[in-house]
Amino acid sequence: MPGPHCGHWIGAEAKYCRSADQVRHYLTGHRCPAHTPNALRGLPEVPPGPGRPREWATPLPTRTPTARDKRHLTVVKKEDR
Repeated sequence: MPGPHCGHWIGAEAKYCRSADQVRHYLTGHRCPAHTPNALRGLPEVPPGPGRPREWATPLPTRTPTARDKRHLTVVKKEDR
């Protein structure tokens, strides 16, 4: 089947739902409106949001090097005992 389809197992009918209408992705997989986690619990459906928060998409600001970053590494020699 092209595109996502509902992967809910209908135990009484011993088959998968396989509906392709208005399918959304959840942690449990792709689900049609009749088999979303809230629908199976009898709760109202949460409307889809705008997606990831904008802060997640913006790169972190580059850090300017400090004097500590610019200093040379020193070699520590072990003393013979």
